[in-house]
Amino acid sequence: MDSTGDAGKEDDDESSSSSSNVQNALDEFREKWQQELKKDNTGCSSLGKSGSSSNNELLNKENLSIEQQAKVLFIQGAELERTGKVFEAMRFYRRAVQLVPDIEFKVYDKKVSVQKQDLSNKSNEIEQLTSNLIETSLQVGENLEKVDLASRFQTLLAKSGKLFEMASSADRMLIVTSAHFSDLPMEVILYILHWVVSSELDLKSLERFSSVCRGFYLLARDQEIWKRACLRVYGINVGSLSGSPFVTWREMYIKRPRIHFHGCYISRTSYLRLGENSFQDQFYRPVQLVEYYRYFRFFADGKVLMLTSPDDPQNCVNKLKAHHPMQSEILRGHYRLHNDEVIIAAQRNRHNPQIQRPYRKKEIESEYGQQTFYLELKIVSTSKRAFSQLHWRQYSMIQVRNNQEKTTIFDLAPTKYPPLYFSRVKSYHQESERPLK
Repeated sequence: MDSTGDAGKEDDDESSSSSSNVQNALDEFREKWQQELKKDNTGCSSLGKSGSSSNNELLNKENLSIEQQAKVLFIQGAELERTGKVFEAMRFYRRAVQLVPDIEFKVYDKKVSVQKQDLSNKSNEIEQLTSNLIETSLQVGENLEKVDLASRFQTLLAKSGKLFEMASSADRMLIVTSAHFSDLPMEVILYILHWVVSSELDLKSLERFSSVCRGFYLLARDQEIWKRACLRVYGINVGSLSGSPFVTWREMYIKRPRIHFHGCYISRTSYLRLGENSFQDQFYRPVQLVEYYRYFRFFADGKVLMLTSPDDPQNCVNKLKAHHPMQSEILRGHYRLHNDEVIIAAQRNRHNPQIQRPYRKKEIESEYGQQTFYLELKIVSTSKRAFSQLHWRQYSMIQVRNNQEKTTIFDLAPTKYPPLYFSRVKSYHQESERPLK
């Protein structure tokens, strides 16, 4: 009995010890497994937390605004996406969009503005380079009268590839939505210049246009504009450049004798005239001072207006502004250029029978008849201005009255027919009705 009891006790001790060993092994395995899981979690979280913590420290240190914080987060997400960490980049994108919903467009606009700024800096460098070339090329004491500025400007502007552009980068930032003049096609710009010159040949405005910049200077030298101007002034007698001493059409227009259209030719005449003796005192004879003005206004289409009046030029130049004035004292006619002479044929302005009473018109016609004036004037230049004077060569009048023709040739005394001097009138070319054709 004792032996069997001892044996049973030994079997119980062996089974309990084996079960305890298994339990200990399981506990050790669980502990190792949990430690390995903790190591993996801490390693992965440390990467994300390190980035976010460094990001938060950066944002907190710099005290950035909400928009700037969103930009920083968006840029960091873009960098992570380039390296292949898409899931981590999505977290940065999500946080940036939560702060500013349209942060992507704002970051893009900023990049575009930076690129435009870089382009403007490059263009400014090119412009500075060309200006430096001009300064070095224009040496001290150089005579610019014989220098061909057009060819020189073409050489300088060929390097930049543009005729003109905005003055500075500040102007580019101000003009965001509207277009600049340089954005227009070349055909449109030249058509605008045809309107600037207009059918009245306002080449004074074209010359002012050319003084803006080098590109405008080259555009104002367009040969087609100056050729049409010469054809309009000289008509069928314009000839060609091959058989003339002029190199360009602009040189022909400037140097060949012509008349000005942006003002009037004015002369003042004054002389003494003896009156009749007084019937009370035969020794008393009054002397009268006669003073009056002559005005000539020429148009580019071959028409001319003539006016003789005692009024000052301030009151008379406005009467000659229209092509068809209604004043009866204004003579209307046509002119032609022949070398350096102007030949004019003019008639007294007839009254409109619908406005004028019939019996009054008959009285005027019976008194004066039909008067036609023929004039020849010579174009003379001065040291200050070219073609600024008109000197009298011949002046006659043919009067038809009661079917009888009478010719009167006036004596061109210097006291009664002094030279006419050109005076500019700004109001004549304030508006452009038709382009140059």
